[in-house]
Amino acid sequence: MATNLKQELVWQGRLHLGDEPGVYGDATYSGLAAELPLTVYRMDPAATSFDVVLDTENLNTFTAFPGHNPGHEITIVFYDPHATQPNQFVERPLPPVLFTTADNNHKVIPVNVGNKTGPFRVSVRFRCDTEVKPGLYDDFVWKRLSLLAKNFAFYASFGFPS
Repeated sequence: MATNLKQELVWQGRLHLGDEPGVYGDATYSGLAAELPLTVYRMDPAATSFDVVLDTENLNTFTAFPGHNPGHEITIVFYDPHATQPNQFVERPLPPVLFTTADNNHKVIPVNVGNKTGPFRVSVRFRCDTEVKPGLYDDFVWKRLSLLAKNFAFYASFGFPS
């Protein structure tokens, strides 16, 4: 059976991240970070993973600073139901991933959910690289957030439905 990849658009817009408001007049300025919530549903009980895909415009990272590990930090955070507190959730962040110039404004992040059934309440945190001096922070636009699943195993919706 051939693998059918499905990239599903979850959110599209123009969020300006950086330290110079107004650089992108057609984008909403969010400052040094932005976080978008989504809910991921499993369609295939045997599937264990999906990919989160981020697309940007003009993302650049600096490599000229010794000892600096350049990259804008992306953190996928799961909100798991609390074991004993009804209507409470526990944040479970995955290890951060760096988005760099080498990614060419397109970053794919694999996420393994194992055998948990879902739905999965997830947020995608995008934080500017602030290891360089203020005023040298990169200014870029976050354009799209998508979900990529093999054989239509997962789908996503924007936000956390009640």
